[in-house]
Amino acid sequence: MSRHFSDQSPDSGFTLIELLVAAALTLIVLITVGGFLASASRAEKGTRAATAAATLGQLVARSVSQGVANATAVGVVTNATTGAQMLQARVYSMSSADDPTQGSTSGTGCQAWYYLPTNGGAIYVKRVFPAAAIAMPSGAPDSSWQLIGNGLGATVAAAQSSTVFASPSGTRVDLKFDVVNGSQQPVHMETTIHIPNTTTVSSPCF
Repeated sequence: MSRHFSDQSPDSGFTLIELLVAAALTLIVLITVGGFLASASRAEKGTRAATAAATLGQLVARSVSQGVANATAVGVVTNATTGAQMLQARVYSMSSADDPTQGSTSGTGCQAWYYLPTNGGAIYVKRVFPAAAIAMPSGAPDSSWQLIGNGLGATVAAAQSSTVFASPSGTRVDLKFDVVNGSQQPVHMETTIHIPNTTTVSSPCF
């Protein structure tokens, strides 16, 4: 009786070709998984950027809406050279709780929102009680102004206003701006705030 012996002993291990095939398959799996993880990371960053942009836009809109809702007169000043704008409002407050940093705010005061297109676009707010005129800054405002947010810009698309603030009739304020949204399209914000009791602009706020 003849005996046949295997050419490969149990301890001979993998061949070079088998090792190369296994390495190639492992590399393909790693590249595929890495691609999914990178895509998920980009999507997460995009979502965070969009959420932050929308939150900032709502913060600006809420600040203007709350101020204008208590206004008895509004006006807009625009610097045609720099594109800076200031929305002015004569407001009435019943309680110092509206703005504790300003001390007693009961009565008539002045409030302004300042849009500065440089340095990425920023909007600031300032309140003065008792009422006193708020001068429009010639550039970056001083520390008496509070920054609401930056990364904002006037809308420039067709059929849209190229200004942030507009008060066409004195009975409302049109607010239009874009918020930077990372590498994606900017988040567009647009709202109209109606003034409950409009009167003619006059000193000391205007």
